[in-house]
Amino acid sequence: MNNNIIEQIKDRLDIVEFIRQYVPSLKRAGKTYKACCPFHQEKTPSFTCSSEKGLFYCFGCQAGGDIFEFLMRIENIPFNEAAEKLAQLAGVEYKPKRDTFSAEEQRRASAHKVLDFAKTFYHKNLLAANGAYARAYVKERNLTKETCVKFELGLAFQDNTQLARAAQKAGYSAADLKEAGLCMQTDYGLRDYFRNRLMFPIINHRGDTVGFGGRILGEGEPKYLNSPETILFTKSHVLYGLNFAGPAIRQAGRAVLLEGYMDVIGTHQAGVNYTVAPLGTSLTEEHARLLKRYTENVILLFDPDAAGIKAALRGSLVLISRGLFVKIATLPDGLDPDEYIAANGKEAFEQILDKAEDVIAFYTRELMKKCAMPLSAQDKTHLVTELAEVITQQPDAIVRREWAKYVAEHIGVDENLVLARLQRPGALKTRQVGTPVVSPVSATNSAEEELLSWLLRAPEQIELCAELTADDFSTPGSFHLFQAVRKAAQTGANEKELVEQVKAEVPSLAQEIIKLAMLQIPPDFQPQRDIKTCVARVKQNGVQKRLKEVQQKMKSLGAGNVPPELIQEYMSLQTKLKK
Repeated sequence: MNNNIIEQIKDRLDIVEFIRQYVPSLKRAGKTYKACCPFHQEKTPSFTCSSEKGLFYCFGCQAGGDIFEFLMRIENIPFNEAAEKLAQLAGVEYKPKRDTFSAEEQRRASAHKVLDFAKTFYHKNLLAANGAYARAYVKERNLTKETCVKFELGLAFQDNTQLARAAQKAGYSAADLKEAGLCMQTDYGLRDYFRNRLMFPIINHRGDTVGFGGRILGEGEPKYLNSPETILFTKSHVLYGLNFAGPAIRQAGRAVLLEGYMDVIGTHQAGVNYTVAPLGTSLTEEHARLLKRYTENVILLFDPDAAGIKAALRGSLVLISRGLFVKIATLPDGLDPDEYIAANGKEAFEQILDKAEDVIAFYTRELMKKCAMPLSAQDKTHLVTELAEVITQQPDAIVRREWAKYVAEHIGVDENLVLARLQRPGALKTRQVGTPVVSPVSATNSAEEELLSWLLRAPEQIELCAELTADDFSTPGSFHLFQAVRKAAQTGANEKELVEQVKAEVPSLAQEIIKLAMLQIPPDFQPQRDIKTCVARVKQNGVQKRLKEVQQKMKSLGAGNVPPELIQEYMSLQTKLKK
């Protein structure tokens, strides 16, 4: 992709509005926008983005860059995929040459194609005359033909080579089929992975088919079978139905997590189209990250049996630790969502969702069921201890305090006792997701940081820095960065161009440069005055640094062994510090 197309895309797409699709909580803060970072767990917002600069930066984990970098990070896709998506949104023509694809991108592209072929193939099977038995099952589940078409349901026949034969005839190789998780190599040749199953294409939030789920038709185990993990498919990274539910979740302001494919399809058919489901696996941090792109509010709806309750409780903690607000709901009589809606209607179903319990209320009630009434002192101790572990998973301080109050009231203990339990060593150490990246110029002091940041805003003041040398800076990296800023400033570039030129000059320090560009400037910023003051502070710090070096050298030499020139330098540095 040439630079001209990249700049066209950046000019046409507002990075703030684009990021808001993934971070709905983005709020204005002066000239920039802030929110909790989508790339790591945090309590206080440190993620910043700017339309003016076309950049984002997190002061917590040091992730930063332009709109391309954001999309690549948030969706874990290579540059070419990000470029194609952004070009389409911007209305810019982008047709990458085949030789621009890496080997991995070619593998991914081939897997996408054969999965799309299989999806069409299975769907035709369902609609064919000999697919009547599968359509009968679909009808029993009250699904309409329109719904089957919308979700592209399909059928894998009992013949365990049907797909392999058809795909190879269409030009796909055995390697393509195995790479996509559609076939297996056996002692008897290539065999289809799925057979005699109702097929559910698994489509990710970007709209790409990445795998399949299959429900056995008739007797057999397992009842549900998912594609094996492939270059495109990791089941703990996908939520079924999110490709359809995304816009509805944003509109409704909440997402509902159900247990399986049929639950999601049935609720969507009934008009409750903000539901999704994990793929037969426990909820993961990746699921939480996906949901947080659309909403902060999640309702877990699971079976009210012991296994369902355990899954709901375990899943809620994962979501809470990622900063989501979670409630839990259950349906009466052990009904599935589609069965409940068929019997009681959409409104009754949504009323159950509206009455969903806060996680701490659900936890407290479930734990108290196991205790005899009235609660003994020992029971209260155990309950507070266990519930304190739940409370500490909540990163929001206000919610955490309210939960402590709720627990105290319902167990019958003083609130201060619950709060005291939270203050035990390590009690508030909520799990951190991701490891913050250490800045490559981590030793940069505040004066140097302010100077470099302000020069990026007011490069015309670069002459005020004429006397600065490498000796004035705390590290070689800091001086190297200053030299790059000075060189770019002398070209007369504007603020946005300046950042790009400095990044091009020292690409290894790109993240540090973005951080400097995104630092807030004081409301009363006066470039000439403030940069001049910063230069004086940097020089003063340089003197202190050299004085410390001289003192250490004098100490190592010992009294009577210090040469006159070193003593003279020491006195000269002392004089400079007093000015």
